[in-house]
Amino acid sequence: MQKLLVLAVCAVGAVMGSSALAQEAFVGRWAATPAICSMRGGDSPANSALVASDTSLWWYNGYCRIGKMYKAKAVYVQAHCGEKGDVSVTLDAQGNRMRVTWGKAKPEDLKRCN
Repeated sequence: MQKLLVLAVCAVGAVMGSSALAQEAFVGRWAATPAICSMRGGDSPANSALVASDTSLWWYNGYCRIGKMYKAKAVYVQAHCGEKGDVSVTLDAQGNRMRVTWGKAKPEDLKRCN
């Protein structure tokens, strides 16, 4: 009986642990072309990789901390970008592709870096 109880507790822990480790679909490194994936810096979406974590975004425009986040089909973020102020960002990740709208700029189509 005790062995069965231990197995049940382990199974519940495994299920709960795996859901706690789930990442948002937008988390990762993204770029317009594979050649950009390994580059650092850049001054535009065309020559800069977007690095996204669950708490921050780093792109050509600099570092931004994620403030408010709303999830629907896409993820809508209010990014706090230091001296540059707050920026509305839309992250629409679908598999290995993501459409990013940064502020009022035109949407950019990015691919996940390996």
